[in-house]
Amino acid sequence: MLNDYERRLILTYLSNVASRLHHRHRTARALAECVAERADQLTVADCAERRIEETLSAYSHEELSADRWQQLRDILKGQQVATRRVRADRTALHIRRLGRETQLSGTDIAILELLLRYQTKPVIESIVDQVFRKRVGRFTHILNAGCSALPELLDLTVGSFRARFASHAPLVSSGLVSIDDDGQIKTIDRLNRLVYKPGSADIDVRCLLFDMDSPGELEWSDFDHVREGRDHVERLIKGALEAGKRGVNILVYGSPGTGKTQFCRTLASQLKVKLYSVGEADDWGNEPNRSERLQELRLAQRLLASGHDSILLFDEMEDLLQDPVSRDMPFLGRFNLGMLRTGGSKVFMNRLLEQNSVPTLWTSNAARETCPAVLRRMMFALELRQPSPQIRARVWARQLASHGIEASSEEANSLAREYDVSPGVAAGVTAAARLVDGGDIVTVRCGVRSLSRLLSGETHPQEEPTKFDPALMSANVDPIVLADHLAERGARRVSLCLKGPPGTGKSAYVRYLGERMGLEVVQKRASDLISMWVGGTEQQIAAAFAEARDAKQFLVFDEADSLLADRRLAQRSWEVSQVNEMLTWMESHPLPFACTTNFNERLDPATLRRFDFKIALDYLKPRQAMAAFRTFFELTPPPGITGLSNLTPGDFAVVRRQAEVLGKLEDPEALAGMLRGECETKPNRLTAVGFGRARNASDLLE
Repeated sequence: MLNDYERRLILTYLSNVASRLHHRHRTARALAECVAERADQLTVADCAERRIEETLSAYSHEELSADRWQQLRDILKGQQVATRRVRADRTALHIRRLGRETQLSGTDIAILELLLRYQTKPVIESIVDQVFRKRVGRFTHILNAGCSALPELLDLTVGSFRARFASHAPLVSSGLVSIDDDGQIKTIDRLNRLVYKPGSADIDVRCLLFDMDSPGELEWSDFDHVREGRDHVERLIKGALEAGKRGVNILVYGSPGTGKTQFCRTLASQLKVKLYSVGEADDWGNEPNRSERLQELRLAQRLLASGHDSILLFDEMEDLLQDPVSRDMPFLGRFNLGMLRTGGSKVFMNRLLEQNSVPTLWTSNAARETCPAVLRRMMFALELRQPSPQIRARVWARQLASHGIEASSEEANSLAREYDVSPGVAAGVTAAARLVDGGDIVTVRCGVRSLSRLLSGETHPQEEPTKFDPALMSANVDPIVLADHLAERGARRVSLCLKGPPGTGKSAYVRYLGERMGLEVVQKRASDLISMWVGGTEQQIAAAFAEARDAKQFLVFDEADSLLADRRLAQRSWEVSQVNEMLTWMESHPLPFACTTNFNERLDPATLRRFDFKIALDYLKPRQAMAAFRTFFELTPPPGITGLSNLTPGDFAVVRRQAEVLGKLEDPEALAGMLRGECETKPNRLTAVGFGRARNASDLLE
């Protein structure tokens, strides 16, 4: 059914069409039929309905006389005049308010209203289709035979009509309407909210069309691992809003799951501004295409330009800017010219970035595949990586508490060390665990293990910190004195290479140094960095150094001989390039870092001069072995311990676990026997291996 205002609109449209047609025109006959069939819907008084019937009584399908046609024109005009006092309905008021906000003319508003009414009001759609004897579907701005419905309904001249759809005209430049390759005109789907979404007639149209994004689940401190860039973005956006600066675009990029969208939401909360996401699915769950996402962006820029309290989020910008060929075949990425999808113009996109009036945050999973011309128009690029274990532990603790799952701080720390997953995954698995009989930490572990395996495969967890006594290290330098000096020096550039047999405490000593220096230690194994793709290993190495630099972490490379192998023995070019990459970063890295290896002889000779300290670790001396026995078992060591020449602190840790299983923790002789068994499984190495002098058996028995 038509309300009074809609009846007024359709009478105006029909009167406009009738005034332009000769009575012999086929559209005139179709219009007359339509009016006759719908007289009860179109008239405002019974007498008018009778007049229509009388006017059309002599009408036949073969002929419509000029007199009868003129009478029908007069009736339609009279009915239109009779409805002039009808007040605009809520949809009309919303459209007019939108027109004022986007600086549309009265003609543009009339065009927009007709387009919107046609696509949302079936009765109006049916009347228009009947008059023009076809399914109009979408109007067209191409004026050829049978394609002039829109100007006829609005009584526009050809020149005026075409001018309204020029690329610089307000209707198009604002993003309210678009024109496809076939010349068809389409309004942005979001405008349907003006019709369907509840709201008073005087509601702010910006709130009606765009929803504010929900607050982030994370806190500002959860992004401490990118503190420098995070704080710079905050200051930049704040200054842009205060100054009303145009062309402010911030790129937030990183691999999936690193919290890019969450960062944008948290940033908005930190700045106390409104965040609007554009280019998302519509209210009916339909996924927008590239053109529709661009329209929403342009409309949001136009509507929000007058305020200084809003920022925009455009998620997954590679959807908009990445060449679909390189997206589907990443090995062609180096040849990607950053073509806009569906043949879009790079010039158009560049101008859009240069002229946007509202600061915009762009997120991307594949920023390096974006056209350099687009990247150059970003004011800042913030790379988000997975947060450090310390930050992940804080997120886990908060999520577990918010979902009422009992867990100790150590259990939260353990989750953070074992699973390198994003805060979003932590939130999801804790919420899911709560649904399983109230949830517990075991259920949480089950959920995060399944997702972690899917997202990143089976990975080695960060080694749990253990009680470490540097006095149990047998090294060519005093480990305690070195730690004292480095702690006094602070978080400044220093490099160490630790070499020795397995279990001698290389990684444990680095963690000890990090604790003394007040730095979080991040360990990278060769398996974490070596890639199957050419150039991939170099990228991973560079990313590891950059991550440690930005997060102010103590970087440790385990199994460094795999990354710094002797280049003289290289058989492939990439074996040389990855060593070169490591050496380059080692020379320029501003913070402490260390390498550990069991095979010093495999290192490239050029690497040794890059290390400030070359620490050779060896098997425990007899007095250290006795001390280790007391430390690990809290028992008096049996005399036979001094005869074991190749014991390491790691052996004592292994034997303690064995003894716990076998119930032998109170039996010194049994413990000594298990230690002897560990020694017997090792190669007979009675000389020191490393950077110090060679040692013989008598040296080991001091």
